[in-house]
Amino acid sequence: MRNIFVLLVIALYSIAEVSAQLRFTEDGTLKIVQFTDAHVREDRKDQMAKTVARLEWIIREEQPDVVIFTGDVVSGRPAVKGWRTLLDAVARTETPFVVVLGNHDREEDLSASEIATIVSSYPNSLNTMMSGELDDIVIEVASSTSRSVAALLYCIDSNDYSPDEEYKGYGWIEEEQIEWYRTMSAHYTALNNGTPLPAYAFFHIPLPEYRIAYDDPRNVAYGIRKEAECAPTFNSGMFDAMKSCGDVVATFVGHDHNNNYVVPYQGIALCYGHFSGDQTVYNKLYSGVRVIELMEESGSFSTWIRDYRSKHRNTIRDNVRFDRERGIFVEQ
Repeated sequence: MRNIFVLLVIALYSIAEVSAQLRFTEDGTLKIVQFTDAHVREDRKDQMAKTVARLEWIIREEQPDVVIFTGDVVSGRPAVKGWRTLLDAVARTETPFVVVLGNHDREEDLSASEIATIVSSYPNSLNTMMSGELDDIVIEVASSTSRSVAALLYCIDSNDYSPDEEYKGYGWIEEEQIEWYRTMSAHYTALNNGTPLPAYAFFHIPLPEYRIAYDDPRNVAYGIRKEAECAPTFNSGMFDAMKSCGDVVATFVGHDHNNNYVVPYQGIALCYGHFSGDQTVYNKLYSGVRVIELMEESGSFSTWIRDYRSKHRNTIRDNVRFDRERGIFVEQ
């Protein structure tokens, strides 16, 4: 019951002011680097070194307020070496970071509890493990002008593989987790005088709605789709919960190495990150990262892809802004 502990802690916070872990900058923005599907392997040191260099490069270039790893971080043994090598690089920059696990992270020689111990041991880690594993967490982003909470980042474990023989394939965000999200959303909405706070959700496996949204000719997508979405065959209702709560502006996932598109669906932006690893697994895209810049005043966000081609590292691709009020993406 990993979520209950987080709920109890948050319920103790002051209604008027909250001690938030992140804060919008003076210009009213918060920059996030999404680093996904690194697939670091200690037995492929040259490739691991390139992935670490890519992470250090993007932190230098973009100066993010937080780095969020959206799963499949390490896929080789000894896994402890991969985790330490990658997270040590972030620690040297003192940039706050969060990890959500992917379906491959628990397949190596570290248990989920051991991974959580490593991740949460860093002083710049925003993860918690009160349940013994990495908790589903909601990170508060304080206003640029006060201590009031202005936005939320939900970081959720989408699990790994289906526990039900009737539904083959990948796992999903489970009922207990969805109920936790609903409780958190209602809590923060109440603190904000009944108005939902802009929220952004990060997890590994895409929702079934990604495929539906992209295939709908009424939706304008930006970016690349070179493989069918590897979503779970069972729809657990996470999208419907977000739609009902009215707070989530966008979701950001990884998992599918050949997709990096963003697409609106029923007023919510469904976004892929960009494959950030080296040539350790299948991929048809150049390695890179997704950068996300949240806007405090409007609750909208801008996002772009940074390629890591050796001769074109400053290339910015698919630079778009999601207009929260209209529920669409517009080119910048």
